[in-house]
Amino acid sequence: MVSMSVFHVISTEMVVGSFAIATLGTIICSITALFPALGERLSSKVHSHLDSAAYIASIFGVLMIPAAIVTGYLTTESMGGQSSMSLNKMVFSGLCIGFWSGVISGRRLCGYRLWEHRGLTILQAISASLGFLMTIMLGSIGGQLGRGETALDLLPFELGIYTPPAIGVVSSLVLFVFSALTLGFVLFSQPRPIIE
Repeated sequence: MVSMSVFHVISTEMVVGSFAIATLGTIICSITALFPALGERLSSKVHSHLDSAAYIASIFGVLMIPAAIVTGYLTTESMGGQSSMSLNKMVFSGLCIGFWSGVISGRRLCGYRLWEHRGLTILQAISASLGFLMTIMLGSIGGQLGRGETALDLLPFELGIYTPPAIGVVSSLVLFVFSALTLGFVLFSQPRPIIE
């Protein structure tokens, strides 16, 4: 029988791969939109295909995150229980989902014309880059949990992501209520942007 860790590797590779495609496509589209001299070298058809690939890869990655979370949880259960680093994985998972949801939402609400507006283009590139950074952090913590080493060990400084956050239950509940209220405000109270 195949162990749960194999399914976790498969799901995380699909998440990382799709987000890598999404980030690369978004950054190339952003660079060509922000610098017209470079944009002239890339045909509009290629730009459109990169935009579509980034959008679809973002959606696929966000849909695969729950599979990576569930299989990761079941893998740590089979390895002898939860670690304090699992808390950090939950925090970075939330940030990862948030940034990538922002990328998807911005693209869905504004459409392809998003690239015609400098501010939205920069925001899209920053959101995708930060989302991919959170994905790298998640993979690094997973590597530390599973193998005791990560690619981020090559950095000359410590990131501090391997120690658990010092936050209590009350603080957690306050942050949860605040984030739920903020999400509700953004989803239901804000007017939808109109791109002209």
